[in-house]
Amino acid sequence: MPDQQSSNESSQASRRNFVKKTTLGTAALGLGSVSVSPLIAAEDMSKKKLKVGVVGLGGRGTGAVSDILTADPNTVLWSMADIFESSKQRLGGLKKRFADRIDTGNGEREFIGFDAYQKVIESGVDIVLLTSTPAFRPLHFEAVINAGKHAFIEKPFALDVPGLKQVVDAAKKAASNGQSVVTGLVWRYSSHLMELHKRVQDGAIGDVLSVSSSYCGGGRPNAMPDIKFKPAKMTDMEWALRYWQSYLELGGDGILEFMIHGIDRMSWAMGDKMPVKCYANGANVFPLPGANAWDSFSLRYVYDDGRVADFLGRQIPRTYSASGDDIIGTKGQAFGRGSSASIVKDGKVVWETKGGLDYVNEHKVLTSHIRQGKVYNDVLDQFATTHKICLMGRAAAYTGQLLTDEQLMGSTDLLLKTEDLNFETPFTARPPAQPGITKFS
Repeated sequence: MPDQQSSNESSQASRRNFVKKTTLGTAALGLGSVSVSPLIAAEDMSKKKLKVGVVGLGGRGTGAVSDILTADPNTVLWSMADIFESSKQRLGGLKKRFADRIDTGNGEREFIGFDAYQKVIESGVDIVLLTSTPAFRPLHFEAVINAGKHAFIEKPFALDVPGLKQVVDAAKKAASNGQSVVTGLVWRYSSHLMELHKRVQDGAIGDVLSVSSSYCGGGRPNAMPDIKFKPAKMTDMEWALRYWQSYLELGGDGILEFMIHGIDRMSWAMGDKMPVKCYANGANVFPLPGANAWDSFSLRYVYDDGRVADFLGRQIPRTYSASGDDIIGTKGQAFGRGSSASIVKDGKVVWETKGGLDYVNEHKVLTSHIRQGKVYNDVLDQFATTHKICLMGRAAAYTGQLLTDEQLMGSTDLLLKTEDLNFETPFTARPPAQPGITKFS
């Protein structure tokens, strides 16, 4: 965890310098440490055709393939993996758009099954896009890094503390081996918010005092039917994997699967420091029979210098949708929204701009670093902290207790063992959490 500063002044200075580095670097296609990669120093990467493999060809995987092929014209989709045969149908749409840049060897490099990720890794790829069910991310990421490949890892990349530690260890290995890693927390790569945070960290609103963030959508994504409609011949595990967003064990609950974007922006504004404690609330306002993921969270984080950050998230049908950040400083306020950003002083807007999500920029960062022989890694110091903050908030809400960062990192609760898992593996979802009754572990 980040070192704690002994005074508010030193904390603000350290935070500002850190976020200046991480924010400004992105604008120049770089955040992470820069070095010559031993993997690629011996060849001219500027002209090499980069072979891409994707693990998990659902909506997010298809989008990631499209984004990286758009970001770098000298890339090709070389192989794919999924646990569902039907995923191959998505290749048709990609072929219509990218023609001969979808080259899976006439289907020879299209792999189906729970071990298919390993076949993609072994297929001769340079980059692996990890976009399958989040529960598998630590296992898949570790395998990719051990094989010497570069990686794009969709969020969330860890659903519990043991998984987070596994991902961080692999990310450290990647950094030392010269492998680049980019995470799919896309707001950090979106120009209007990058410019906003650059100005904030340059002191445009003075020192940041507090942040209030929200990420409220309509309904749950991929809404699960009542479990009574599960086909008789379908196993419990297959059903859960088809509706993984509804299960804590597979998607991490809405706080990690969906609301993490808002919590990440909150952390960005607070300098990517780890809060020292959190108390929270949450519930299933509209529970799904058979599922255990909540649809709402309300969180308060307290930092070592006494500052606080608040977050509100929900996924409830027919409710007001809002996503944004109110950053309060000693000399003004900054406001970040999905399509706009502004700075206000003395009640007057002194700067504003428009923008939107920039998925393609994430992949430009990744491929440009690979081609330049430089190393990029946004897991360490940044998005690992975001995941810690989400895990802290979930545990505080589930238990209804005040939770410290030290308590959180002592958790040994592994939600699901993914090694050797298959459709026949027995699966029973945990009961939904009950604040005041559920215990931290």
